[in-house]
Amino acid sequence: MSKRTGRTGSKNKISSRIGVITVICCLALLAGVVMYKARTLETQKKELQVQAEELQEQLDDAKQKHKELEEKEEYMKTDEYVEDVARSQLGLVYPDEIVIKPKE
Repeated sequence: MSKRTGRTGSKNKISSRIGVITVICCLALLAGVVMYKARTLETQKKELQVQAEELQEQLDDAKQKHKELEEKEEYMKTDEYVEDVARSQLGLVYPDEIVIKPKE
């Protein structure tokens, strides 16, 4: 009987070694996949940060443009604007004004 127990014991040792090696290989593979994914996510994070900065700049530019347009709209509501347009585009002058134009 001792011979049988010895053989079964050596099969169990081989089987347990194969199991340990399999588990170690699976863990190593899992660690590799996790490291790869971490690098990919870090790269994606950097790209998204750059994109966020660009979008923030565009937003700031749009806000500035909006502010300028609001100021222009307010100016266009004034009599000064109407007078400027009448003078520049329509060539109108006040009745008591003398216009001197240079010779071209």
